[in-house]
Amino acid sequence: MPLISDRPAWLEALCRGAHGEVAHLGCADSPYTEELLSAGALLHQRLVRVGRVTGFDVDAAALELLRSAMPGERFVLSDVTNKLPAEARGRYSLVIAGEVLEHVPNAETFLRGCGELLAPEGRLGVTVPNACCPKIGLRSLLGRESVHPDHRTYYGPRTLIRTLAGAGYETVTIASCFAPMAGPAGHSLANPLLRASHRLFQGPVGDGLVAVARVAVASASPNAAAIAS
Repeated sequence: MPLISDRPAWLEALCRGAHGEVAHLGCADSPYTEELLSAGALLHQRLVRVGRVTGFDVDAAALELLRSAMPGERFVLSDVTNKLPAEARGRYSLVIAGEVLEHVPNAETFLRGCGELLAPEGRLGVTVPNACCPKIGLRSLLGRESVHPDHRTYYGPRTLIRTLAGAGYETVTIASCFAPMAGPAGHSLANPLLRASHRLFQGPVGDGLVAVARVAVASASPNAAAIAS
C-alpha cells in the first residue's frame, strides 16, 4: 500500500487534476473554521486556488464565515443525505469528502448522496482516520484514546473498501497518509519509524487513509477485489 506524506497536498493534486467542477463536502471544517481561516490552514482555501470548487456544508454560521473570507466563491448549505438541490445533481467530476465519513450517522446513505452529485465517469475522493495506524495501539497501551469528539467509527483499509462497495462504488486506489503532528518530537521519532516499517512490510501505517472510488459498473474492479480479499 502506498504511503503519502501530505494529505492536503494529495487532495489539492486530486482537485487540480479534475476535468470539471469539484464539490468539497464539509468545506467549513466546523467547529475549527475561524481558527483555520485565521491561520490560512483551511483546506478549502487551497482547493479553490487550483480548481472550480463548490463548498458544501451543514453549518450555516460557518458557511457565512467562508463567504465573508472568500467573496466570489460558491457555497451550498446542504446535507447530501437529504434532498439535494436540483442544479447540483450529476454536476461534479470530483466529489471530495475529506475527514467527513467518520462523522456521519449512516455512511451508506451519505456515500449514495455523494454519488448523486457525480457526473458520469466522476470520481469520489475520501479521506478518513486509519484504525490500523500503530500510534493508536501505542496510545492504548498508555490508557489513552485520542479521538475527535464527533467521530462515530474507525476505518481500516478493508472496512473502507467494503463500506464504499456497499454504497455502490469500486475503489480505484487506496493509500495511507501522515497527519501533521503536534511538535517536532513527534516528527523526528514516530514518522521515521513508521516509514521504516512501511519500507519493510508495505502496511497501512499512516494516521489516515485516502481513497479514490467510482460508481461501480456491472463487473467489479479486480484490483479492488484483490485489496479487499
